[in-house]
Amino acid sequence: MKNILYVDCDGVIFNTIETAFNMMKENNLDINNHKLVDNFFINTRWDILLKKSIIINDAINKVKNISNKQIYDDVIILTKLSGNYYEEGLKRETFSLLLPDTKVITLPRNYDKASVVPSKNNILIDDEEKNVISWNKNGGIGIKFMKDIVDLDHDIINDLDDIENTNGVKLLKKTRFL
Repeated sequence: MKNILYVDCDGVIFNTIETAFNMMKENNLDINNHKLVDNFFINTRWDILLKKSIIINDAINKVKNISNKQIYDDVIILTKLSGNYYEEGLKRETFSLLLPDTKVITLPRNYDKASVVPSKNNILIDDEEKNVISWNKNGGIGIKFMKDIVDLDHDIINDLDDIENTNGVKLLKKTRFL
């Protein structure tokens, strides 16, 4: 049985969400208006957004290190798209340069990650609570990524180096011999 590690892009590898909301605030956009926020993501220049975004906690190198250790059969970037026509191409191009040996799966923003890719006995690292909950409900190990919080007992990390120390991954190792 394959063991796959899925890693979200926005909010885990790149701080694009934080950067986007900072850009919205700079432009006096009402960030509580969901329609305006959606329109911002759909109409923004993703090339500029990606250039302004930083890599969180050296995530690119940490994904490379995880892949090189061959703990998992595969490490895949699993990211949702905002609806912007250029976003998918820019993300694929960015990852082909930064992580050329890593697969990238893109999904429309309203899709449930656990319903599109196999979650059972696989791991997802994501900053969106609903993705983590759905992943866990579908038999996977969902690890919540939070910028300022670490709680390994509850599968919450802020650094990709901590994946192996979470309770969910430890339990999976005991039952599956990763």
